[in-house]
Amino acid sequence: MYATLNRRTPNPARQQETLQAGAREFFPALERAPGFVGFYLVAGEDGVNTAAVLWQDRAHAEAFQAQARQWGATLDEFGHRQESSTAGEVIHQVMHRSS
Repeated sequence: MYATLNRRTPNPARQQETLQAGAREFFPALERAPGFVGFYLVAGEDGVNTAAVLWQDRAHAEAFQAQARQWGATLDEFGHRQESSTAGEVIHQVMHRSS
């Protein structure tokens, strides 16, 4: 599995608008993307949001990069300042085990 992580300081004035635009534009494209596993948006207690996208492998993540860059440009336009970005292989995973 492969993960991309992006941290941004949100613009509170455009947060709701951003979530609506994401629901219309970005999330459906993500859901249709080959190799997509999951998306998580964490509102950090430090005021910085972290978006984690999980992929089956690096090739699938890289195939989606053009669309991800477009969405990143939209986030920039909305005033959500990028703090950091990283990507890499998931080297360990722990999941809840049902009894």
